[in-house]
Amino acid sequence: MGRKRSQAPTMNDIAAAAGCSQTTVSFVLNNVPGHSIPEETRRRVAEAAVALGYSARSEKPKQGAVRAGRQDRTGQGTKPRSTTARAAAISYTDKVARAIAIDILSGRYPEDRTLPPDLDLSSRFGVSRTVLREAVRVLTGKGLLEAKPGVGTKVRQRSQWHIFDPDVLIWQADAGLGKEFMRHLGEMRLILEPEAAALAARRHADFDVDHLFRLTERMAARGIVAEAFARADLEFHLAVSAGSGNPFLSAISALIEVSLTASLRRSWPGDDPGGSQHSAMAHRAIAEAISVGDSDAAREAMRNVINEGINRSVRR
Repeated sequence: MGRKRSQAPTMNDIAAAAGCSQTTVSFVLNNVPGHSIPEETRRRVAEAAVALGYSARSEKPKQGAVRAGRQDRTGQGTKPRSTTARAAAISYTDKVARAIAIDILSGRYPEDRTLPPDLDLSSRFGVSRTVLREAVRVLTGKGLLEAKPGVGTKVRQRSQWHIFDPDVLIWQADAGLGKEFMRHLGEMRLILEPEAAALAARRHADFDVDHLFRLTERMAARGIVAEAFARADLEFHLAVSAGSGNPFLSAISALIEVSLTASLRRSWPGDDPGGSQHSAMAHRAIAEAISVGDSDAAREAMRNVINEGINRSVRR
């Protein structure tokens, strides 16, 4: 049974349809600068948004407002509250939340540390206390902070951080990924992605396997540069997760994006002679196993690819 017309699609719906994270969808639909998102991913998000009938709804004018503006007490027209102003406020909140999060994730504000007073932080970021408190609320919702009356705002224990949250993963990447953290990300991928590949093989009849083969051909292209290889590699892994048909596995796309992107920044297969072609063939083994419905072979091939990436990133 399809979605009712009156029920608006959410970014989560678009993320599931496009095979990427909600954060990526948000960046694409809101044209957030400073994030390198593959054009293919942008295309999938745009197509999913159109197919689902997504549209950014503007705020309805409040009762009493006139078309050109509102009447003030003198009877003069004033400009209506603009969506641009709201967007600017949200942007400032995001920037402050990101800056504080990076301070936490990098250890500048260690666990159990009380943050500086609101006045000091407002002065540091050049924002109002309202914007600062909204940023703190965002970080509290992600498990990084807790506010206690009479005590202040404290950094929570690492065990309480929502480390699977796409924003937290991206902020951690911005704060810096050490070898231990990279190894932990790799271990999570080993737990999840081989099973995603096995499920994709089991459900290969409903999966565009030819797309995987085309991606491996791009990866094996002579003279391919690191950025182009990374785009094809990331798209391959996201496509396999989406092909699993399991929405929970599709939801780990942010973990895959951060882990794979960080790994390829450290070292990509092309650093070694013939390395990109070797990696492409290893990925092709995954596609071949999925195409014939061999779950065991798909699982093992995916495990081999991830292990190679872990060993390469840790070695460099």
